[in-house]
This record gives sequence, structure tokens and C-alpha cells, in this order.
Amino acid sequence: MAQRPSTTRSIPFQTRTLADVIRNQFAPAAFGLACALPLAVMAQTPPAEKKDDKDKKETQLPEVKVKSTVDPGFKVEVTTTATKTETPLRDIPQFINTVPEALIRSQNATSLSDALRNVPGVTYAAGEGGTQANQVFYLRGFPAGGDIFIDSVRDLGEYNRDLFATETVEVLKGPSALIFGRGATGGIINQTSKVPGVISRNEAAFTFGNFDRKRLTADFNVPVGEDNAARIVGLWEDSGSYRYPQDVKRYGLAPSVRFGIGHPLEITLSYYYLKTEDVTDYGQPSLTPAFTGNGMFEMPPVSPENYYGYAKHDYANHETNIFTARIDYRIDRNVSLRNVTRLAKYERQVEATISTLSGTDMNGAPVTPNTPMELLRVQRNHDSGRTRDNDDTAFINQTDISWKLQTGSVKHTILTGMELAREKLDRVGYVLDANPNQAGTQAPTSFTPFLNPDPNTELTYTKTPGVRALAEGTTAALYFQDQFEFSDQWKALLGVRYDHFKAEARTENIIAGTIATGPFDRTEKMWSGRGGIIWQPTTTQSYYVSIGNSYNPSGELAVYGQNGTNLNPTNENLDPEKNVGYEMGATWDFADGLQIRSAIFRNEKTNARRLDETGATVLTGKRRVDGIEIQFAGNILPNWEVYSGIAFMTGKIVSSNANQGKTPLGVADVAGNVWTTYKFAGGWEIGGGVRGTSGFWLNDANTGEVPAAAIVDLTAAYVKANYEVRLNVTNVADKTYYIGGYQNNPNRVIPGEPRTYAVTLRYSF
Repeated sequence: MAQRPSTTRSIPFQTRTLADVIRNQFAPAAFGLACALPLAVMAQTPPAEKKDDKDKKETQLPEVKVKSTVDPGFKVEVTTTATKTETPLRDIPQFINTVPEALIRSQNATSLSDALRNVPGVTYAAGEGGTQANQVFYLRGFPAGGDIFIDSVRDLGEYNRDLFATETVEVLKGPSALIFGRGATGGIINQTSKVPGVISRNEAAFTFGNFDRKRLTADFNVPVGEDNAARIVGLWEDSGSYRYPQDVKRYGLAPSVRFGIGHPLEITLSYYYLKTEDVTDYGQPSLTPAFTGNGMFEMPPVSPENYYGYAKHDYANHETNIFTARIDYRIDRNVSLRNVTRLAKYERQVEATISTLSGTDMNGAPVTPNTPMELLRVQRNHDSGRTRDNDDTAFINQTDISWKLQTGSVKHTILTGMELAREKLDRVGYVLDANPNQAGTQAPTSFTPFLNPDPNTELTYTKTPGVRALAEGTTAALYFQDQFEFSDQWKALLGVRYDHFKAEARTENIIAGTIATGPFDRTEKMWSGRGGIIWQPTTTQSYYVSIGNSYNPSGELAVYGQNGTNLNPTNENLDPEKNVGYEMGATWDFADGLQIRSAIFRNEKTNARRLDETGATVLTGKRRVDGIEIQFAGNILPNWEVYSGIAFMTGKIVSSNANQGKTPLGVADVAGNVWTTYKFAGGWEIGGGVRGTSGFWLNDANTGEVPAAAIVDLTAAYVKANYEVRLNVTNVADKTYYIGGYQNNPNRVIPGEPRTYAVTLRYSF
């Protein structure tokens, strides 16, 4: 990107009463205050100052830095996500990968999956483009389907997340329940939103490329006076795909307003809307053990463009609405209060097809290792179990108070917080019947050649509502965290959280109007936390050791691939699964701007659910992932930037009724990436990188494996003060590779994209 003038400015911290601020500046946002009722109780108005005192001394407090949204480069040094206080990464005893806006723009990343290509240790249990379960990520070998957040608030919707309104993507590794609550086994994924700033920034960008790619984004940030601003970010996309004959369409809008920037009271109101017309894609059928003859599933030797669904029947339409009100109030120079209220609604309509290699060939003979590949055929079931409508909602309120104090020679940054949430899932499943005149239900299905599938086959079937799944989860949580500074060299973090989580679930027969299963309910009382010690012998070195834990309750919501929660008669009385993480890490900062971070870790699920010899579910399973992770970010030379990471992992199913001693799915021995750019004089820029993995198992039984692959991507750009032309080429060698399978089943896999190119024209004004 072109160098912009510095946009950091100082605004005096002026002492004003809460009443003055509301009366003079925030009347239009009164309803936002109502959403944050705890503010009225907990925030105290500073006492009025006598005129004599005012004449004797300055009332101006230390200045507050207000920064614009100009890209700082690939290196990120500070975050608020891990501790909810602004903290340098070197002062956090946890490994954090931050994908900054500069890297997102350099790679022309548009989806959350695109951004996570830069994070080693992330694998997929479902594809990144419109699958039934959408973007199901595994972090350090543990599922993170319900551990996705926006601005540190849980984002439980099942939809394909776009980056048009995202500033950065952060991945916190290891159990992270102290701040984020239930789940968070292998870590959490957090998207930070674009918010208004006091520096004007307006731009529009249009991207076009092969596979009929067309995408337009616009971003307008308008200051209003010296301390208010409004921002609106928009998206329009109508693109083809290397996988589907159907187009993929996306429409997004993210307006926000921010009042009182740099003043004691600051209010931010934002709305996020994303509507997508996607395609369900359960991938390509793997070669089955009947054909391979070795008991293993193997990758399909076909083009990544082969699509085995139905162009006229498979779809996944999503509509996401998220409203957020955030209030930040600096009570004095040492005490601050923050309240965040979010209302979210997630709607989805889906029809899907499961395509697997048939057990018989074109002639009806059983498939064997001697069957000619041209006689293989695929059975495509348009699945009733994966045809449903979602109408999910969430109301979440978080209140945090942070203050700085000193006890003797020890400095403290203390955070106390409360989270209240109610999440509801309302999901209607449909019955698809290819012949309603025949007794029973006949699933719509057809066969197609394995080597040359026909996606234009039409089906005839009726669609009637079947089962409605209703689930609700309520959370009441309290947490406490203390960041100690014993000296310049020794620091520590200690925190604890208590969660009261209640889940209820039932299913109803829509036609009969009767309860089909349940109601089930489960209440959990969970204590979790994190502790770490940090040693910093110099200003450029930092070392830490830490431990953290989390829980997966039986009734946790947003269980991907299911209609409601995990609750059923066999686990309604089961305690939560327990997770614990141990980590040792280091950070080194170099004078030229390069930062190196590393960690050695062990993540364990100590009482995983498993079936015993009688078929009952018990909590005696155990699985473990050990590893080493290293990250490089920043400048090698003044014009040469790099962002790179590599993870070495080994996993083991320590205890289980099945697959004991084997490697858990999604754990790669080695996975890594490097992305680098060099800026020449005159505005020219070139760059590129490699991302790859040594391969990983698609299931716990270790009967299907994603093969090793290394993918090369390139970029070239011409950047000036107010415009940019950028070319991105992905998978330059046009290599066939695979990004994952689906939910512990290796009979189908998702291929990665072939060689693609995109040209982005960006204009700033």
C-alpha cells in the first residue's frame, strides 16, 4: 500500500459529566444507553469542581491517543481480544495469530477461510464454500465450529463469513474459556470489525477474474466534527465458481456511528447485514476400500471442477443481521467501564446432496480393485436429513470494568466482567419424497458417471415439513482477571470464570403437532481460568509459561451438522467434557521491525465422550495434541515485509473404545505458510508465498488421508497515493490438492481451488 501521512492525533482528556455528554452530543443514541442498563448503576458522575480549585490547577488529564484505521503492516504488537484490555502481545501468556488488514489486502482474501490460510494448525472438517455445515474449523486438532466470535462476542450463526467489514482476524490458541466461556478447546477465532475513526477514509474496489469473478466493495469513513464519525462498508458480488455451475451471490452492508471519540464517554452503534446465495457442496466422492483393495479411502483422480451435486436443487441461502451497541466510559484515569449489547438473527434455507461412490458399477456388478475406472458410478442422494430451514437468534450482553492500581511495588490491571446471554435455535427439517404415491418415503436419488458427472440432472419430489427442532441456551457468567507487573522483568496473568449454562431442547412432529423427542434439559456450573508467568530480561525478549482450561457441556448450542444441541437420553445427565492446555512461549523483537514468536504446547481433552461396551455414553475418553509453533512477522528490510508461521504437531487418541492409539483427524505433522512482499521505488510491489501441509487424517480411524501439498501464490501491484492496481494469482502451478473432508467421514473430500487470478482496482478519495 502507498504510504499515508501519520494519522495519530492527541485529544485532551477533558473532564465532563455524564449528563453533559448525553445532553450535548448523544441524544440521537439514547436508545443505545438503554441497552446498557448496568452503566446507569455502576458509572459515577465525577464530582463538580469548585471554581477556586479550577483557578489553582489544571483540570486536564493525560492525553488520549486516537488512531485511524490506516494499515500498520504485517506486524501486530497489541491486542484487546485476549485480555479485554489493550495489551502488548509480549505481555500475554498465550500464542496468538493475528492476520492484519494489510495482509488481507495483499492476498486479496475475501472469506474467513482465506484469512485462516495464514494460520498453521487450522484444518477443515467441512469445505470452505457453502457446505451444509459451512466453515467447520479445527484448531490444534479440536473442533471450533461454535468458537467463532465477532469483536469478542460469540457469533453462533451457520453461514459463510465474508471479510468485507473485517479489520483483522485473530486466532487465540489453546483453551480460552476465561474470556470466551464454553467450548474454546483448541482455541477461538475472532473477527474485529471496521469501526469509524476521526480520519477521513473513502475507497471503492472492484475485483474481476477467471471463473467469472465479479466483486465490488466500498468503504466510506466520514468524520463529523472533531470527535464523532460515521462509517459504512458495502459489498456486492456475483461470481462463478470453479466447483459449481451455479453463481454465488453476496450482498453486504455494515453501517456504524461512533460518538465522543477520545472523550470519557464513547458510544458505538453498528449494524451488520450479509445476504448470500451459496451452493451446498459435500465434495467429491473418494475411492472406497472396495475399489482400492487396501482398506483405505483414496483421493479421487478427477478435476477439482467436477461437481457431483444438482445444479437445479442444491442451494444454501443465508441472511445474517447483527446489531451491536457498545459503550465505553472512562470513569477516571484508572477506571473504565465497557458494555456491549448484541442482537443477532441468523436465517438459512438449505437443500443438499450427498454423493458417494456406488458399491456397484455401471453394469450392476460389485466394485472391486479390478473394476475399470470408467465404469465407476456415483450415487447422489438429495438428502432429507440435510434439508432444513434455520431461524436462530442471540441476545448477548457483556459488562466489563477495568482499573489500574498498585499494591506496594506491584502494579495491577484488573478486569471484572459479567456476561448474560440467551441463544435460541429454531430449525425445521423437511421430508423429500420422490414418489409420494408409494408407501413410505423414497429419497430423490440418481446415478452419474464418476469420471464425467452431470450436474444438470433434474429430480422430481415433494417437500413437506417434518421435524422442528427447538433449543435454547442461557448463560450467566462472572469473570475476574488480574495482570500483575512485579517489576520491569516479571509479570503475570491470573484469571477465573464461573459459567452457569442451561440448555433445553426438544423436537416436534410438525404435521402431527406432537413432541417427538424430549424435552431434555441440562444445567452446568463450570469454573475455568488461565494463569501465566512472564519473564522479560530485556525490552526485546519475553518468555512465558501458562495453563488454561475450558469445558464442552453436553447441551452446547450450534453443534454443526445437527438440528439443535447434543442433548439426548444418553447424555442428558453427563457432565461437561474437560479441556486443559499447557504452553511455554517466547517473543523476540528485532530493531528492524521483525518479530518472532514461538510456543511449545500440549492440549488435552481429559474426559471425552465415548461409547462403552454396552453402548452407553461415558466420559472416559482422552485425546491429546502436542506441538511447537513459530511465527515471523514484520520487516526484514525497510521495504521487505514477511508474515510466516509453521506448526509441528503430533496427536494421539489416548483412551477410547475405538481408534485408541491413533491420530485424531485434522492433526498435521507439519503445516505452515510464508507470505512476503517487496516494495520498489515508483509504487511497484511484488510478492508471494507458499502454504502447505504434510497431510492429515480425515477420520479418527485413520482410513483416509489428505495428501501432502505445497501451494504457491503470487501478487504484483502498482500502488499510488489514491489508487492501486493489484494482480493475485492463486495456485500458480495449478496443483490438485484437498482442504479437508466432512465430519470424520473420509468418503468425500473438498478439493482446493485450481489456478485462479484476480485483478483488483482500488480507488481512494
